[in-house]
Amino acid sequence: MSSHGKDTPMADHHLLKKTPVDLGRLSLSEWDELAEHLDIMPGILQRIRRAVFLQGIPSLSRMDDLPSDVRQKLAGKVILHDSRLKSLTRSSDGSLKLTLLLHDDHLAETVIIPERKEGSIKKCAVSISSQVGCFFGCSFCATGQMGFNRNLSTRELADQVRLAIRTAEEEKIAPVTHLYFMGMGEPMHNYRAVSDLITLIESGEAPGPDPSRITISTVGLYRQIGMLASDHPKVKLAVSIHSANQEKRKEIMPISARLPLADIRQAIARHQRLTGHRVTLQYLLLDGVNDSPDDAAALVRFIGNLNINITLIMYNDVAGCRVRRTDIEKMESFRNVLVRAGHPVDVRWCRGEDIFAGCGQLQVSASRKRTNMSIRSNATDRQPDAGS
Repeated sequence: MSSHGKDTPMADHHLLKKTPVDLGRLSLSEWDELAEHLDIMPGILQRIRRAVFLQGIPSLSRMDDLPSDVRQKLAGKVILHDSRLKSLTRSSDGSLKLTLLLHDDHLAETVIIPERKEGSIKKCAVSISSQVGCFFGCSFCATGQMGFNRNLSTRELADQVRLAIRTAEEEKIAPVTHLYFMGMGEPMHNYRAVSDLITLIESGEAPGPDPSRITISTVGLYRQIGMLASDHPKVKLAVSIHSANQEKRKEIMPISARLPLADIRQAIARHQRLTGHRVTLQYLLLDGVNDSPDDAAALVRFIGNLNINITLIMYNDVAGCRVRRTDIEKMESFRNVLVRAGHPVDVRWCRGEDIFAGCGQLQVSASRKRTNMSIRSNATDRQPDAGS
């Protein structure tokens, strides 16, 4: 490592202009930059990162093996914020919802979903949140009604995974084998923190399964889809379409004004070329809105020759939303159009509906006033930037 930290005043570094620095919110490149500036060796840097993200220590003072000179270099310059388990709610179907209290009194929700096979639970998945609230204001979603508060930090993402793994062990459920970025918020709108967590998981510096068992769900931020394919080719992709008609999709999902279906399709095709994975198209069936045979035919045309899995989602009731779940007959009719076109189709009845842990039901209140910003009140013709 260079001796950059020895010949440049520490306060001169841009990351130290305002101290203490929140280590959990730094990007991985900023971690490396700060370590080089402070002349911290790579091996020690990795130990610190493992303690911060994998072990979830509340303070570096808990690191008994940290050399005294490194302690001195970091003293007063860095800080850690940890997340605490505020409540655990159990569903009649076996799902668990964890509500986490963040350092600024905001809340985030994580869902543990046991997967039963042949009468017993062999594994479970964890769905984590990437934001407090959501910017995009989809018409069917409780999280979207919250407005947007802020992105979660890499540390806060890791905290969710670690607490979920610990809870699954304590509840004697089953090992956590899959990780879904399908909780509160749009993961691709917080791309940097999400990407950094996956990198840390792959290096063993954060908790979580192999990236091949990680799925990221998005409303179709096509630039970030391309970034994901390049940065994390093992990670699976799920795209929430909900309509293959651009005008109808804009009514359901206002973000569609910025995300043309043609661009989304092109991004999906590129993702497949780079990764070799089937992409999952998620389609929430809403009664009288997007569940007709014509809607199904439009979806078939959109797919064309793409190698796609389709998941039809049965809607969970959300207070204040004026949409309803489609009935079984319409769902079957819709599904049959897709099957006849040769596409594999799954139907998802969301878990945890009785504890408001199902798809689109996650919603929390924060003690602080939220940022009054959403796609409904702040629409432009641009796609949001990654990690904004």
